[in-house]
Amino acid sequence: MHGGFVSGTGGCGTDLPDREERSVADAPLLHLASGVLPLVIDDRPVLFVEATQRLNALNGSAGMLVALLADGIGLADLRRELGGTLGLSAAEVDALLVDWSAQRVISASSEASLSPAGSSAVLRAGALDIAIVFPDDAWGRELAAPYAHLPQQHGADLRVIAAELGGDNDLAGIFDGRAGTLVAREGAAPVLRGMVVDLALEQDAYIALHAASLATPDGEMILLIGAPGAGKSTLATLAAVSPGPLRLAGDDIVLFDPRTGLAMGLPLPLTIKRGSWDRLVETVPGLADSPSILRADGQWLRYAPLPSPAVPAWRRLAGVVDLRREDGGGTRLVAQSPVDCLGRLLEEGFVRGGRCTAVQMRALARMVDGARTCTLHYAEAGQAVPVVEALLA
Repeated sequence: MHGGFVSGTGGCGTDLPDREERSVADAPLLHLASGVLPLVIDDRPVLFVEATQRLNALNGSAGMLVALLADGIGLADLRRELGGTLGLSAAEVDALLVDWSAQRVISASSEASLSPAGSSAVLRAGALDIAIVFPDDAWGRELAAPYAHLPQQHGADLRVIAAELGGDNDLAGIFDGRAGTLVAREGAAPVLRGMVVDLALEQDAYIALHAASLATPDGEMILLIGAPGAGKSTLATLAAVSPGPLRLAGDDIVLFDPRTGLAMGLPLPLTIKRGSWDRLVETVPGLADSPSILRADGQWLRYAPLPSPAVPAWRRLAGVVDLRREDGGGTRLVAQSPVDCLGRLLEEGFVRGGRCTAVQMRALARMVDGARTCTLHYAEAGQAVPVVEALLA
């Protein structure tokens, strides 16, 4: 690990300032994340992080930070203590906090003193309405822009709040009411989206499928599946904005309800990777002006609102199209066995708890068996759109 973790020996023998002098009004309150355990082994302080299954030795500065976080400490007080004792600048403290937060060592809580909320958007995810709240300033408006296709309304089951926390490193926090993640403002968009997805996937009743989804006029749905880079988002977007009858229900995640056999696309913002920017810049409003974001996995991407979005609803599955993009080839649709299709869906499916039950599998198999399943070989997404639309016939 980075940010104060070391592989060699180190001590925590740093005298801490009197903790009674710290303010209790600082927000957010920072603390060790759930599942983080400080230990002393052979007189060496170490930290076990359950989320990453790693055991790390601590140097003196990291040991001091762990001691401060053990009982909880406000952000402003933490900046002062690390600055006064270790000579760290606010930017250095913030960079350390961002690193530790990304590694799930620390968490933040308490929304009480955060800046007032600005606009909000409500995302329907299965049985939940998730309200996403943005700051009322230029950064908040930039962060909110990809969610412009979502309704603004009062009342929701859960809230995700983005807030600016100041400092030389332009620190921000993303909070879901239980815990928060600290992040540099320029990297906040993927963290915000990830937290919304995590809340949606915590619903035990559903199976999450990695697929783009298109809604038909008669209340059915077509799934586009495929390996990363197969063009799911691009093809789904072009199909939605074409003169045809399809509408975009989601470009990344579909929830399947085994109890009813119906599916719902999550209307998250479009996630457009760099290779598709030129292809979609004239199709997706505002794409050219949206900021370029370097995600943690090294992918450059841009977020944008869903064009021609469908109303979130549970729909019967009409077809599953397994995309195989092949440069230089033509466009052809080949039947795929339901067994092979089911295997493809399961490769990237997600079930809360990590195991698909017999009841869930039976329902998923029944859904696939009742749909048209095929493989689409194509080179250009524009030429593939009429083939996908023809599935409705």
